[in-house]
Formats: sequence, structure tokens, C-alpha cells
Amino acid sequence: MRIVIIEDERDLGVLMRNFLVRQLNIKSPDASIKVAVTLAEGFQCISELKPDWIFIDNNLPDGKGIDEIQRIKIAETSKGTKIVMMSAMTNLREEAFKRGADYFLDKPISFVEVKNIFTNSNIRH
Repeated sequence: MRIVIIEDERDLGVLMRNFLVRQLNIKSPDASIKVAVTLAEGFQCISELKPDWIFIDNNLPDGKGIDEIQRIKIAETSKGTKIVMMSAMTNLREEAFKRGADYFLDKPISFVEVKNIFTNSNIRH
């Protein structure tokens, strides 16, 4: 499983990465999970990794994550990729789904909710 986390709060991105490595029993995390702090860095990671999952924050230094959901969805490198929008602005939930997000995580992030996303999507770990 390959995952890209686009989150400008680097500590939160690393916490999520470490949680997912343990939760999903990922054997080679350096090759499987990338953390990016900007959209530009995130798109580079997406094109290199061709992830199965993308966790994307809304407020990023170089733009809004919600504005990039459709661009990610139609990119050749992310066909079939699940997108998880993350934001403290719960009023973005409906818009995120309209634009193609598969899941929405309220901030502050609950790792129970992160675990539930994978449990409910029938991921084997």
C-alpha cells in the first residue's frame, strides 16, 4: 500500500505516517508513505509514488487542498486513488465530497477515525 500525506504541520504528518505504518503493518515505510508540506511537494510525491491513498489538508502554504481534489482524481498517476480531505472547517465536508473526496477527517485528527477509514474500506492489514 502506498500513501501520500499532504499536511503543512510536519509533526502531524509524521504522527499520521507512524500511525499508519503500525496500523497497516507496512514493512518498508520509506518507500510506501511520503509526507509533503506543500501542494507542489505533494504532487511530486503523487507522481513518484502513484499512491493508493492521499490524505490532504485544506489550508496549505501554496493553496487549498479542496481546490485540488478534482485535479488529483483525473491525474493518470492517481486512477483509483482514495482521497481523504482533512480540515478543521467542517463546513467544507459537503463541498469536499462534491469535488470527489472519498472521506473527510475533522481536525484535530482522531486516529480512531483514521483507523475506521481503513477498517470500513475493507483494507487487509
